Amino acid sequence: KMKDIRATVIIELKNKTEEGLWNKVDRSRRKNVNKAIREGLVFRPSSSEEDILKSYEIYSRVWREGGIPPEKYEEWIRLINSDDQKLFILEYKNKIIGCALLWILTKKYYNLESGSNEKGIRFHAFASDKEFNELRPNDFLYWNSILYALKNNYDFADLGGYQIKARGHPIGVNRFKMQWGGELIYYYTDYPFYLAIG
Repeated sequence: KMKDIRATVIIELKNKTEEGLWNKVDRSRRKNVNKAIREGLVFRPSSSEEDILKSYEIYSRVWREGGIPPEKYEEWIRLINSDDQKLFILEYKNKIIGCALLWILTKKYYNLESGSNEKGIRFHAFASDKEFNELRPNDFLYWNSILYALKNNYDFADLGGYQIKARGHPIGVNRFKMQWGGELIYYYTDYPFYLAIG
């Protein structure tokens, strides 16, 4: 059924180096990551109550502004406390300005016949305070999440979905995701189907 088709952008990490991944990233994205590094942004894991609350405030505000209903706070806490989700905080001068919630999963999720036991991360939720956009927080969050997956021996990083037949704002989001050097894959939720675009 056509309605069951999904798409996402996956970066394969097996036998890859940080330098090799970096060289595949679009020049504009690399420039933004370097700016964020120069500005002193910090990406760190957290499970503290204060960080969870602050990150939720940013996430829920950003998602509402984007027209997407956020998870309820109780669900946010449940996800963070589960074994397959990891929360990362983005800080600037000791102030929390963003967050990333990463979901640990296997390729069984995509119903793909090949490599179904390969383990990776999927970007579940990303958000940053737009007041700090000039520091390039989103680029910094993306790159550091990919690096986290690489350094912890995950097989792939899923950039959290790609909108098929996108119109308006999602067109820019799709373009942003494609600039990290991954492949666009299509998959069905009920039976295997695979297509990769280099």
